[in-house]
Amino acid sequence: MTTFYCVRHGKTIFNQNKTFQGGIADSPLLPEGEAAAELVGTFLKDVPFTTVLVSPQKRAQDTAKRLLKNHSSPLEIETIQDLREMEFGIWDGLPEANFHHEAEFQHLVHRPHLYNPTAIGGESFQVLIDRGKTVFMEAAQKDPEGHILIVSHGLFLQTLLKTFQGIPLSDVRKGDFLDNTSVTTVVSDVTGTEFTIEKWNDTSFV
Repeated sequence: MTTFYCVRHGKTIFNQNKTFQGGIADSPLLPEGEAAAELVGTFLKDVPFTTVLVSPQKRAQDTAKRLLKNHSSPLEIETIQDLREMEFGIWDGLPEANFHHEAEFQHLVHRPHLYNPTAIGGESFQVLIDRGKTVFMEAAQKDPEGHILIVSHGLFLQTLLKTFQGIPLSDVRKGDFLDNTSVTTVVSDVTGTEFTIEKWNDTSFV
C-alpha cells in the first residue's frame, strides 16, 4: 500500500488575477503562497517520504523547495513532466474573462465531458487523466510501501483524484475545488492500480 500526499502549488499572481495558468504559462508565487508552502512543510515535516515527485513548472518547483526546506530528512526532488497542469493552448497566459463568452470555456468549467480543445491547441481531459494515472500507477508499483509527496496543480489533481473516486468526467468540476497548498491524501491498493482518497483538500494547518 502506497500513500500519496498530493499538494497543490502555492497561490500565484495568475491565480489572483484569474489568468489562464496551464501547462505552458507560469507566474511567481505570491508572498502568501510562499508562506503557505512553508506551513505545509511544517505540517508534513515528519512524514517519512520515500519519493518526491514534482511538476516541472516553476510554481510547483518553488512550492516543493519551500515545503521541504525544514523537513526532518534531506530529500531530492524528481521532476515529472506528466505532473504539469492541463495545457490550454492559445488561452494560456491570457485573462480568463476574455473567453467567458465562448462555448469551449463554458464546457471547460461546467461540462468537461463536452470540452474539445482542438481549435485552441489545448489538451483534453482524457489525455490529462491518462498521463496522471500512469504517474501514480508507476510510482505505486515502484514503491509499494512508500510515502510519496506529489506537488502539482489544481485542475490536474482535481480531475485525476475525482476520477480515482469513480466520479464521471461530467461531474469532476462539481463540488469543492482544491485550494492552493492543500494536502489530499491518497492510498493505493496492493496492486498499485486502484486508489482511494483518505482526506480531501486539507488546509487545517494554514
